[in-house]
Amino acid sequence: MKSSLSRALLLCAVIFAAAQIGFAQQLKFKTCPKPLPLQLKPFTNKPQRIDYLCGNTGCNKGDANDKQNAMKNNYCAPVNSITPVTLDTFSTLNGASNREPSIPKGEPPPSRAKLANIIMVDHGKRLGEGKTVSFIGYVLDARHSNVDKDNPLTAGNGESVQCNLLGCAYNDIHITLAEDPTETKMCNTIVAEIIPHYRPPGWDLFDSPDYNKFFKTHPVKITGQLFFDGSHVPCTAEGKAGNNPARDNAKDFERLALWEIHPIYAIDVCKFSDKTQCNPANHNAWFPFSELKTWLGLSSVRPTDRCQAKTDDPNSKCPGFKLPGKPTTRHHP
Repeated sequence: MKSSLSRALLLCAVIFAAAQIGFAQQLKFKTCPKPLPLQLKPFTNKPQRIDYLCGNTGCNKGDANDKQNAMKNNYCAPVNSITPVTLDTFSTLNGASNREPSIPKGEPPPSRAKLANIIMVDHGKRLGEGKTVSFIGYVLDARHSNVDKDNPLTAGNGESVQCNLLGCAYNDIHITLAEDPTETKMCNTIVAEIIPHYRPPGWDLFDSPDYNKFFKTHPVKITGQLFFDGSHVPCTAEGKAGNNPARDNAKDFERLALWEIHPIYAIDVCKFSDKTQCNPANHNAWFPFSELKTWLGLSSVRPTDRCQAKTDDPNSKCPGFKLPGKPTTRHHP
């Protein structure tokens, strides 16, 4: 009798421990009821640590910010129709959003409905937030944003979209793109972002110093969701940094438009340094960024200095944020 009771108690303890483990490892980030898009598809069932820690809306800072964060983390834009875009397209988008009275300056709009089909492109096709686009240009700069250079795991504030978690593994990779590799005016550039959710390990090294020289001379093709970042202001018509009224008129960073490719779904690199040879229709001219290490003959790829520090238990500057509890081991007599 005692033996049966002991076995029953042991079974209950095992079930309880398993339930604790399952709860601790529950995914907070939700994807669409389909595989991840384009080059992310092989990583559909390979979540990163952040996917267990931070949901799609990040750190709550109001309804408008939550909606904007959810769009920043959107892997659900349709990829059956991909629109090629240029700097002129982003300039047109910028003018349309600047003229829209429902969109405030320097803060997320309370409704994003007007952003969805805000301009018309070829053959009567509408373009706006939530559509998938591709842009060919040069990488002028790439970095893990909102990560402190000297103390990446303890200093800084992170970003609300990623629950203000600290460290490279928990933040976006901010990419500055231009159509001219010698561009010096940042007001002639656009932004694309690689988010940390389900991020392929190879993509985490996009800002590696080992790739800098190649990116200075070879175009890239960035494909992803078109997104409007209402928390900033674009450059002025005179080509100068805009003043953000939501931040005491402080100068914002320079870029052509508030429209971004965010998140990125695919990264391709051109084999040639001559942009005229990088026709997007010529598939032989391109290969996935994931193959660049091999293409360059590198045995290894270095992370940036700030990204050498790693942790599975990151600090967060989001008020009230707590890491999921770790299951405890109980001993039974």
